[in-house]
Amino acid sequence: MEETDRSRALAGFTAAAVGTGIGLALILVFWAGSALFGVGGFPSSFVGLTILPVGAPMGSIWERRPVNRRPALLVALLLFLLLTVLLAVLGDTYVEDGEPGLGRLVLGYFPGVLLAGTVFGALCGESADEPGRHWLWFTGRSRRLHLVVYGGLAVLFVLAVTAMVASG
Repeated sequence: MEETDRSRALAGFTAAAVGTGIGLALILVFWAGSALFGVGGFPSSFVGLTILPVGAPMGSIWERRPVNRRPALLVALLLFLLLTVLLAVLGDTYVEDGEPGLGRLVLGYFPGVLLAGTVFGALCGESADEPGRHWLWFTGRSRRLHLVVYGGLAVLFVLAVTAMVASG
């Protein structure tokens, strides 16, 4: 059966959701352990554990598409970074006590991981031989897609920088 962009995006979203769920379970276990030992509050250092387990479910997508995985990974990581920064800055503006913790997790990491996984799955299209292509180009894709992808990243970068300057 031939894969479509929609089915690849759904596979990427599913893999990111599974990994994020595992990360959330780890965070809840660590949070419960810290509550049992008297710390109690949500340690913001645990927020980074959300993205660690995402790599395992995304590995199957990585292995199936050896040609387009480098530019797709680059775009997905940049999208995750920019979206996380933008949403964390916007989330921090609504937090009054100075310790965002769980708010940063919900407003920054979860949407960033899910969207980055979806984009990675969609952009890792079918592999095809195209000798001499640049490593930032997706094989078998139009120039319009490249303009939309890299232009969208540029717009998101400008929004993130603007939000950081405005908040601080």
